[in-house]
Amino acid sequence: MLSISKKMYGMNIKQIFFQEKNIFPIDSRIDLVGITQSTLPMEGLIPIETLQKDLTKNEEELFNDISKSTKKRIKQVQKNESLQKIILTEPSNQEILLFQNFYNQFAKKKQTHLCSPYHVETLKLLRDQQALIITKIKDVNQSQILCYRVYAVDGKRATPFYSASHYRLTPNTHFRKFVGNVHCLLIWENMIWFKNRGYKIYDSGGLTNNQNIRNFKLKFGGEIITEYSGYLANSLLGRAALHIRKWKLSRKNRGE
Repeated sequence: MLSISKKMYGMNIKQIFFQEKNIFPIDSRIDLVGITQSTLPMEGLIPIETLQKDLTKNEEELFNDISKSTKKRIKQVQKNESLQKIILTEPSNQEILLFQNFYNQFAKKKQTHLCSPYHVETLKLLRDQQALIITKIKDVNQSQILCYRVYAVDGKRATPFYSASHYRLTPNTHFRKFVGNVHCLLIWENMIWFKNRGYKIYDSGGLTNNQNIRNFKLKFGGEIITEYSGYLANSLLGRAALHIRKWKLSRKNRGE
């Protein structure tokens, strides 16, 4: 289990990741508690599906769990000598900002949420607890980063918070396919890296209703399980914040 504390809009916020035990009573100074992928159900949390790989299996078993098509994609780029795999176990502030810039280019093209200064602060707080791993693959011939994956880790479990590649920035179908294959390789290499360092679980970071993303994750194999995420108010200020958040989400869902 991981936890970080931060302040926003005058509120004291505690964010807990991968909760496995009771967290009550909560410190009265905390206004809002964010829970990410708790193994325990609690009132106010939403059940989510996630996919987990058992890293206690040997490497051959883990690879055999992967779909035939994805194994083929990995093998197509596995011996490419122009690819440099980079794993940052203690990323600097500059390295985190470089990732943010890369990710936000990807997010704008995909029309999804940006990595905001608030999220960057979260990454730095995790880094300060040795709980952040940034991985990427670079094409050394082109001096170009092809893809990133950013993980929250607790020594037992590795969960990607961000994943990004720039294949959408070009209409070149060959390059798009190449980058997609490199991303598959990065996931596989990351799994083995975590396994070799004693991690037990490689988590997908949740399964969405987007069938393309869901199917991509499922092709790496693993077990679908249910965990719980959301926010818990611990003060009047926290309850007010949750009401405002719920109102904003309802407006967004209605397209207002």
